[in-house]
Amino acid sequence: MPASPTKLTETIERELRLLRELAGDLIACRTAFVGMDLDAMYGYIGKQASLCERLKAAGQERVQAWNEEFAGRRQPADEKDLRCWIESLEPATGRRVKELLTELALAEGEVRNLNRVHTQFLDGSRRTLNVLANALAIFAPTYAQPSGSKAAAGSGILP
Repeated sequence: MPASPTKLTETIERELRLLRELAGDLIACRTAFVGMDLDAMYGYIGKQASLCERLKAAGQERVQAWNEEFAGRRQPADEKDLRCWIESLEPATGRRVKELLTELALAEGEVRNLNRVHTQFLDGSRRTLNVLANALAIFAPTYAQPSGSKAAAGSGILP
C-alpha cells in the first residue's frame, strides 16, 4: 500500500472545488432569472453545463484513482472497512482523507439542495409565464389588427 494516496486526494480536492464553484453559480444565477436577463441566463446555463461535464470527468478520475489505490487488494465494502483503511494511513494523511470525504459529502448535499431549489424556482417561473400567456391570449381577439388595415398597409395607404 502506498504511504500516501496522493492521486486520490488530488482528485477529491478537484471534485470539491468544482462542486463549490457550481454551488456558487447556482446562487449567482438567481438574479439573472429574476431580472429575466436572457443573455445572462444563457451564460449561466453554459457555465453550469461546462461545470457538470468537468464534474463528471473528475468523478471518473476519482473512481480510477480509488481503483488504483486498491489494485490487487480488496476495496472497503462498507463504512467500517473504509474507517479501517483510513486509520491504516499515516495520521496526517488519514485526517486529510477523512476531512476531504466529509467535505465532499457536504458539498454534494449542498448542490443537491440548490438544484432542488433552482428546479422549484424554474417551475414557478414557468407557471407565471403560462398565466401571462393565457391572460394575453384572452385579449387577442379584442386587440387584433383589423382585417381592412392589412390590405391598406399593402397598398401604401395609412389607416
